[in-house]
Amino acid sequence: MGFLVLLIATIGGPTPSVAQRQPGALGTGFQVGRPGGLALKWYRSFPTAYDGIISTDGEDFIVGHLHRLWERPVPNSPLHLFVGPGLLVGPSRLAQSPRLRLGLSGEVGLNFYAERFEVFLHVTPTLRFLPSTHVSVDGNVGLRYYLRFP
Repeated sequence: MGFLVLLIATIGGPTPSVAQRQPGALGTGFQVGRPGGLALKWYRSFPTAYDGIISTDGEDFIVGHLHRLWERPVPNSPLHLFVGPGLLVGPSRLAQSPRLRLGLSGEVGLNFYAERFEVFLHVTPTLRFLPSTHVSVDGNVGLRYYLRFP
């Protein structure tokens, strides 16, 4: 219940933060967990950002996750809360005849900024439809460096 109150309080109302990334900021880095891999983030107009992850096991699959996130600062804290819907898509069974992986996902997490770096932690619930129905809740931690920093 407390998390829901915090979520509603931080998403409601425009309260830009000095540490908030400006529109056009582009970050790249990595995340570990499931899925682990290359992590990208592109800020659009406040408070919207797009988060993408490209993940592979090197043999059996390549999958991309894309989320549209809304990010708000947590009051009286260096942390920011982000939440948003997304999708996953990519081929699996690469060594054989490839099959499409397709599903819906979401992302809820916290991050903070140190100059051009972002440290983040998030939970990603996923509902995969293809090649078979599968539900999972995964966790990740990562680091991004902002190449473009308007």
